[in-house]
Amino acid sequence: MNIAVSGIAFLNYVRAGHFSLKFSLPFLASIPFAFYAGTLNLTENILAIVFVVALLAASVALFTSSYNMKKRQQQISSRNLSSKKLAIIGTPVGAVLGSVAGLVGIGGGIWLSPLLILSRLANPKNVAATASFFILTNSISGFTAHAITKTIDLELLVPLLAVVIIGGFLGSRFGTFRIEQNILRMIVGGIVAVAAFNIALKSWFF
Repeated sequence: MNIAVSGIAFLNYVRAGHFSLKFSLPFLASIPFAFYAGTLNLTENILAIVFVVALLAASVALFTSSYNMKKRQQQISSRNLSSKKLAIIGTPVGAVLGSVAGLVGIGGGIWLSPLLILSRLANPKNVAATASFFILTNSISGFTAHAITKTIDLELLVPLLAVVIIGGFLGSRFGTFRIEQNILRMIVGGIVAVAAFNIALKSWFF
């Protein structure tokens, strides 16, 4: 589902002229780490802990990057960083986020996006384009690892995939051209926080 949605979003951002391959490429050091993490078999309790911590961290990051965003937008712009500096920044970030993405299967862009905003390395539209590409590549890597080492429930996947494709197309169109990115991050941050608490309640209290 991540592959379908991020693929649609990525194509829309490319069409809108927001994607930079030079800027995004160093972060793809995440791909082998996402693959390796996707092969790991964790117990349900450990996986639930990883999910909750990762989702809460993502929610905090999203809200933090959205806070007072309008005031900071004029200060944020894509920097003309050299390839060496981009590699120094992007490689370790990609490795860490790719590992987490492979474990929980949610692509990693949900952490990369606020990190790039807070570090002021790119403007919101460029960040969204990079994040969608990051999610797409990591999801392909992680899904491949899961498909090799685990069973994929196609009966569950196919109907969900159809719904997700429709929602992904509509959402990416609004996100690319109409909705302000800080508002979108706050909405996603709220949803992610609710998901984290829901997993915690089901795993440890019910």
